[in-house]
Formats: sequence, C-alpha cells, structure tokens
Amino acid sequence: MWTPASVWLHAASIVACRGIATLARHSGVPAVVVAAITLVLAFRLARRAAHLTLEIALALALVLAATRAGWLRF
Repeated sequence: MWTPASVWLHAASIVACRGIATLARHSGVPAVVVAAITLVLAFRLARRAAHLTLEIALALALVLAATRAGWLRF
C-alpha cells in the first residue's frame, strides 16, 4: 500500500537517480563513482545533523533543569 511517506521517498529516489545520471554525463565520471561519493557525503551530513540535534537537546535539557531548580530566571 502506498503511503504519503513512501510516495515522497519514491519521488526523491527518482530525482536522485536523474541527478546522478546528469552529473555523471556532464562530468565524465562514472555514475557508480558519483553515487558512491553522494552516499558518503549524505551519510556524513546526516551524522553531523544528528550530533547537532543531540547537542541542542542536551543544552535545552540543561537550561530547563537549571530553570526548574531556580538557578536561571527569565
């Protein structure tokens, strides 16, 4: 059964495939190499985003705890 999330994922995969093919065609680099580079860069970006999200959540938790303890007042 198609759900909205799977429809968006399918559309994103089509756009990604076309983008990789276009980049490979215009740069002369094989599509497999372009796909591998894209995958590595996407993984690194996702990992950095996850680290940033974790740091923000930790800082927010500390500020909320300090506010509840009365150490900070706004």
